[in-house]
Amino acid sequence: MTLLHSVLSLVLSWTGLCSVLYIFSTGLVAVVALWTVRLLLRHTWYSHRLSCFSKPQTRSWLLGHLGKMQSTEEGLQQVDDLVQTYKHSCCWFLGPFYHLVRLFHPDYVKPLLMAPASITVKDELIYHHLRPWLGDLLISNGEVWSRKRRLLTPAFHFDILKSYIAVFNSSSKIMHDKWCRLVAEGKTNLEMFDHVSLMTLDSLLKCAFSYDSNCQESPSEYVSAIVELSDLATRRRENILHHWDWIYWKTQQGKRFKQALNTVHRFTRDVVQKRRTFLSQQRETETQLDVALTARRRKDFVDIILLTKDEDGKGLTDEEIQAEANTFMFAGHDTTASAICWTLYNLARHEDYQEKCRQEVMDLMEGRDGQEIECFRCLHDLSNLPFTTMCIKESLRLHSPVPGVTRKYTQDMVLPGNRTVPAGTICLVSIYGTHHNPTVWTNPHEFDPLHFDPSNKKSQASHAFIPFSSGPRNCIGQKFAMAELRVVVALTLLRFRLTPGVNPELGSSSGRVRRLPQIVLRAEGGLWLQLEPLNRVTQKEQSDK
Repeated sequence: MTLLHSVLSLVLSWTGLCSVLYIFSTGLVAVVALWTVRLLLRHTWYSHRLSCFSKPQTRSWLLGHLGKMQSTEEGLQQVDDLVQTYKHSCCWFLGPFYHLVRLFHPDYVKPLLMAPASITVKDELIYHHLRPWLGDLLISNGEVWSRKRRLLTPAFHFDILKSYIAVFNSSSKIMHDKWCRLVAEGKTNLEMFDHVSLMTLDSLLKCAFSYDSNCQESPSEYVSAIVELSDLATRRRENILHHWDWIYWKTQQGKRFKQALNTVHRFTRDVVQKRRTFLSQQRETETQLDVALTARRRKDFVDIILLTKDEDGKGLTDEEIQAEANTFMFAGHDTTASAICWTLYNLARHEDYQEKCRQEVMDLMEGRDGQEIECFRCLHDLSNLPFTTMCIKESLRLHSPVPGVTRKYTQDMVLPGNRTVPAGTICLVSIYGTHHNPTVWTNPHEFDPLHFDPSNKKSQASHAFIPFSSGPRNCIGQKFAMAELRVVVALTLLRFRLTPGVNPELGSSSGRVRRLPQIVLRAEGGLWLQLEPLNRVTQKEQSDK
């Protein structure tokens, strides 16, 4: 006891306290010094290994291109300059922290996107920020990812997709009826992203959860949380200090992210648990007739992944299903909304293409009456819209909803020209750059649906057109997205004539807008179009003449 008292007296004395602080500070300085040396050695090593790639001018050998990547119109123009100068690729350093190779030519993109999933890793630069929200589907690797992908594939089967067509029709009709009311009130100039994003959320909630949120007509806590999470994730990416969790979660933005996250997770958790309980009770009580009726009932996304088993008879856990449902909502609503808005924008700017698409839709609807003219009956309808599909694809090329994707690899990747991407390097596959590469596309900055004429060999070049990425880790929902795109665009043209609108804040025509490349491609100040409702009887009489 006397010895303990002596030790405590020494430690708690002024001299002892100074000694403790000295030891602690010396240790801290040593740790920081070691971390700094390791960081600089790593930076030097990557700089040497990436010397086979051209490097745009940097601020300094240490800061590199830190602060030069911009999520603005100027940022996209910067990519155009890189493509014009370097043709296929260049290296890029974000200080000593991140080392990237930026790629924008099909010959360089293809070997990376087609690499086996077993050696492909989602990097932490962007995807790490989404992990608290989406779980591990987008971010997981190797066999974990492969198993989940196999279990999710049935949810996007052709037969399942057919049942979603009616949902796309009904959600579109709600949006169009709302537009008609606004036009009747004299509000013909509308911002597209606000309306279309709610419509795609409405569709996904019905397809994923069989949940009618009425979000197009009234506020929804869940929908508001989804929108806020998307916005906060974008803003976090732009602040490099917020890339570290221990800093971010202490900021106001981090606290708002957690609040929105709780709302979203609570909603999906309740839906999944209630649905699992319902399916379990149903199996215990259903008769043979009930089995037949259940088989005919439209199954939503959660139903399908709850019932799917792997080769060992194991399914996904509730936590995994919640993560996949959240991913479906995140990846499906904002990207599809962006694609729809930019397609309508491009058709508004090209009246001749708009009229040709409209006539194609009217020809398909010929002979239908009543409510049938308001909707598509099946996927076969959509396959009979070749020119409209060409316009949609050209819009996906010109205004790709996702400007780029990133990958890392567990082994060195060999590219054309004896260039090698060392293992662990972030590969930024620029979808925007590839789609605007003048060595690949004729007049790449012009809207020309003939780029996708079946006779145009350039559009068929492998990996020249990659709006949904490519390879084993491509977008699993691309057929879902294309079906919704064609339904919404075709029905919109059937009911409205579109012309460029006016941004009220700028007081000028939005015929040319400033693009805003965030997680998805949006427009600064919104995307404004002028709507004119069409009288289909009059329209048909004119076409008969």
